[in-house]
Amino acid sequence: MAITEISTVEMVREKFPQAVVETSDYRGEQTIVLKPEHLLTVCAFLQKSLRYNFLSTVTAVDWPERVPRFDVVYHLLSIPERCQLRLKVRVGQRGEEHPAVPSVTSIWPSANWYEREVYDLFGITFTGHPNLQRILMPMDWTTHPLRKDYPLSGFDLPEPHWGGQVPYDVDPGVGSQTLRTPFSRELNESRDKVNPGQEPGEPKDKAL
Repeated sequence: MAITEISTVEMVREKFPQAVVETSDYRGEQTIVLKPEHLLTVCAFLQKSLRYNFLSTVTAVDWPERVPRFDVVYHLLSIPERCQLRLKVRVGQRGEEHPAVPSVTSIWPSANWYEREVYDLFGITFTGHPNLQRILMPMDWTTHPLRKDYPLSGFDLPEPHWGGQVPYDVDPGVGSQTLRTPFSRELNESRDKVNPGQEPGEPKDKAL
């Protein structure tokens, strides 16, 4: 039997009825929402039995007013069968700072950096990940920039920092951070003593 997106949804619903929260078909795109505790079992079945051998991305969506707050989203591709599938799990109870999802790195190794990015930017942890640490933000960053409650303009930093995003009333722990280079503003050079149009890391003569 040929495997298609629709037949995949039907097989998952039949084989794992206790795992499926809901399914949807939107403009031909099939989505299965799973309970987090069944994620690994279903993913292993998709990879081994239905040949969804490529995980193209893992991302997340923040719904601040909803409980659970976050969708963790997986986009799968079966190269042999030429079909695509989206999986979602919902996590994040009210007041839960770092909700957890099982890591799928044991099934698709390409999930490694994707999961690190979601952890870094949304604060969602992945249990069983071999090296769960930040991948974009500095290691000592304390917040998660893609959460909807993150200030759009970031946080101001007192001099000599600029370009950073840490609240004044919280110890940032980033004393050695700077975006300056030997060819741009000096470390302790006040903003009012340089061209205000100069950007971080931009040579002084270019901004004049």
